Amino acid sequence: MASPLFELSADMRTTAERRRRSHRPHSRYVREAVPMPEPALTTRTPDPWLDSAPLLTGMDEVGAGLLDSLDAMQRVAASAGRGPLLINASPGTGKTHLLIRRTAYLVQELGVPARQCLVLAASTPGAARIRRELGALLGREAAAITVAEFDDFAAAAPPELGHLFIDDLPRMPMRLFRQLTDHRGPESDVTATGDPDSALCTGEPAAFAAFGEQFPQAHVMRLSRNHRSPAAVLVAASQVIEPISRVPGRLVQPERPALEGSGIGRYFAVDADDEKHFVATLADRLAELGVEPDEFAVIGPDGLSVAAAAEGEYRVVCLTGVTAEDWPNTAAARRELYVALGRTRDLAYVSHTGSGSPLLADVDQGLFSPFGMVPQLHSGPEQPRLL
Repeated sequence: MASPLFELSADMRTTAERRRRSHRPHSRYVREAVPMPEPALTTRTPDPWLDSAPLLTGMDEVGAGLLDSLDAMQRVAASAGRGPLLINASPGTGKTHLLIRRTAYLVQELGVPARQCLVLAASTPGAARIRRELGALLGREAAAITVAEFDDFAAAAPPELGHLFIDDLPRMPMRLFRQLTDHRGPESDVTATGDPDSALCTGEPAAFAAFGEQFPQAHVMRLSRNHRSPAAVLVAASQVIEPISRVPGRLVQPERPALEGSGIGRYFAVDADDEKHFVATLADRLAELGVEPDEFAVIGPDGLSVAAAAEGEYRVVCLTGVTAEDWPNTAAARRELYVALGRTRDLAYVSHTGSGSPLLADVDQGLFSPFGMVPQLHSGPEQPRLL
């Protein structure tokens, strides 16, 4: 083989390669300041029960009056005959609303004695709501219905009443579930609601799983129409929970128009102080727009825990400190993010320093409205370097 006319030294070859690379396009991220978009609030606080979804054929006369505020599948469930019934549905689909109407329907339409009804809720606010709405539906007759919360029976046995209604079954202690059901036959009048994906526990919610074993002939209904949250929030929550869902194949449809509201606000903070400043600025702007303090929930290091926020629903939810350290790619963190997103009726925000939690990468990025110091991808020729 003929020898080359000349040969580059190793140092010269390295220099030549650097010069060739200097003219290649390259990509890099730089942070650019993006202002916070104006909060896209609805013109009024939505009341999801004013406008019902179209009724199923033949259901328009069933439970007229009591069930007027229910959509088609809710009405089917509320007016079902006596016997065990399990309502399996995600946040915002009206499980508690349905349970209250079913209780009233059985008392007023099917002749179930009010004094034989025991309605249990997971929390004090839940029990208070049930009492209030049953009173509005049934008047004085509602006073004969026993309404309590799970903790009322931490040290005492529950009364043995013939008709049992349980709201948020996945949160019920297994001991209490056994006390309530061990003496009941498979065709007993028991109605329970719940979303196993919303249970912030490591394993399958014991009471929810045991319902099917205790009542193998129970009718199981899934509610798919969400009356609470904007479409962007529903899609994001579904994408977060889908890999570990305890209800595979569940479909959730937004009742509110797909284009109503904006995407999920995502604030890229410089540091912790900058993040606190953002939350304060957001709170001030929301107050100017008429959002009451109890309609705005801050979930994170300087706000509510996810478990505390799960007790209510809010017009605006803001999750802070959504970093890889505090929100890792674990089943527990996924469930908390799913639950937190599901509490909002209007807008949701997430904020973080750095690149944020890996869970955010599982969400379609088009659902976010990024602002703050946002990383932007820049491409262009590399500038030549002096040797």
